[in-house]
Amino acid sequence: MHTFLQQARVAQTTAGLSGRRLCQRTGLSRATYQRWGHRERCGQALLQRPGPPKTGPLPLAEVRAQLQQLVAGPHRTGGTGALYQQYRDRLSRRQLAALVREQRRQQRAERRARLLQITWYSVQTAWALDATEWPTDQPGVKLQVLAARDLASNYGLGLQAQLHLRGELVAEYLAQLIRRHGPPLFLKRDNGGVLHTPDVEQVLAAAAVLPLDSPVHYPGYNGGMEKHIGDLKRTFPYPLPDLAPAAGPRAQILLEALRHEANAQPRAALAGASPAEMFYAGPHLHVARPTRAAIFHSLQLEAGCILSRMKTPDQRSFATAWRHAAQSWLRRQALISVSRNPNPQPEIN
Repeated sequence: MHTFLQQARVAQTTAGLSGRRLCQRTGLSRATYQRWGHRERCGQALLQRPGPPKTGPLPLAEVRAQLQQLVAGPHRTGGTGALYQQYRDRLSRRQLAALVREQRRQQRAERRARLLQITWYSVQTAWALDATEWPTDQPGVKLQVLAARDLASNYGLGLQAQLHLRGELVAEYLAQLIRRHGPPLFLKRDNGGVLHTPDVEQVLAAAAVLPLDSPVHYPGYNGGMEKHIGDLKRTFPYPLPDLAPAAGPRAQILLEALRHEANAQPRAALAGASPAEMFYAGPHLHVARPTRAAIFHSLQLEAGCILSRMKTPDQRSFATAWRHAAQSWLRRQALISVSRNPNPQPEIN
């Protein structure tokens, strides 16, 4: 910084500029330029941390040890305010915030290291279904976008936008996909009430599709679908056209264009193939309806055995047992493999 001031003074002398004119040309605040000059004359560092000066050495080891004992929530770490008050004479809020971010990054890495990645080998083994909000070009108006994809090929099966999402609309959307592509063996879905209406359950039962529901308050179980939606929004980070009658089908056409673009892109996870190539040319699972019924009863028995070993089984316990039974069956049939890697994903994604 001292070199910068020296060069600035040389340029000022050479061009015959005043200090004010020099600051205007360089885009530098004149107050900052004068403050740096004063600090240089006083032998001080030109750049200083904002806020009151701290006394004593920075207690990094002590603070890190206490941060490990705090409870980290989904978005915040509880107890950091009290921790700051304890060290406020030696630690700034900015420094504490940086330590908290570092601690949370480490905790997320440790959690990821304990998770499993599922590789699906056959198209139509499982689909994933989810809904998301997408802003429109009308203030305060958001569209509800339904999305489904095949988990083995990462192929986006369809996107549908609605102003108000209802169970019968989800059921019709799912029925259309099944008529177009045939039924998958399993359907993964989150716990959104609109995905669990009697209309939706009727469509699944009619096609003999077995549900795989996410654990309560854990959307990461359907992490592959969450990532698919996130990728679409990053590809097109703009509002969608409103669904008003005057707007016509512009939003739906745009969503379909995004889907086709994503399906045509080569993926490293597919050995360089695109999701469309994998979906139409890759290995397919075809399961007759009587076989689906036999699989359903087999999973019921296995889930019942798992449930009998639980101390206080309830509805959530049955859902957990069903997921474990389904994953065990899929592994025995060599339809999936489970592994750990440097960038793992939640179970059955």
